[in-house]
Amino acid sequence: MALSQKCRSKASASVKSARGASAKIISKVYSFALPRAEVKKFGLKMPPPGVKVVFTATSPTAKKKLKHWATGRIKLTRPASASEPGETKEVETSIKPSAYLPNSRARALLQGLKIAEEDLKEAGGAFEPSEVQLLLSGISRQALEKRVKEGSLLAVPGPSNRRRYPVMQFTAEGVVPGLKKIQEALPTRNPWAILNFLVRSDNRLGGRKPIEVLSDGDVDLVVSAARGMGLQGG
Repeated sequence: MALSQKCRSKASASVKSARGASAKIISKVYSFALPRAEVKKFGLKMPPPGVKVVFTATSPTAKKKLKHWATGRIKLTRPASASEPGETKEVETSIKPSAYLPNSRARALLQGLKIAEEDLKEAGGAFEPSEVQLLLSGISRQALEKRVKEGSLLAVPGPSNRRRYPVMQFTAEGVVPGLKKIQEALPTRNPWAILNFLVRSDNRLGGRKPIEVLSDGDVDLVVSAARGMGLQGG
């Protein structure tokens, strides 16, 4: 390999000579052009510190062949960053794993979603509007919306932000009694918080679920428990 004396002194320990190969220095970066017949004979060890070796492919096919040839022959290190004219600049980006960790607000959002999913399961799922209309003897969509607005029916956001109606509030006769009073007594109008109150066991109700007590007709007891949430913070 034809190298200047300066190049030879720095790269002799790193490059095995190949007949017909030429080399030139590009701002302290060695660039080699090899004849096809010599490529298979060419061997490269890791250069000493401070020496950078650059292989250049002039076409996608050449790049593919170079990558195949280099695999197993050259130990890859981090890309060299260029700061002088003529050098190829490759920037290595490394983001610390800790940066991906969700903060307390993100964890709260995830926890809220998990709780909502569990509450829906406890409620037996949720009906679509058309199914509720059928259950309530053909009630119109407008009347359904009115009942949700006044609080006598509970609806939660569903897929595509369309309302869904938790199953546990319905009975063979229609809707459990006192649902409007319960929603008025609770310190929140968030439908997920209301659902959570209705389907979770409450010590103030002897460990029973509010929705079960409502189904038995004891509305005042559940109203008292709902007001207690406001006084005690839930």
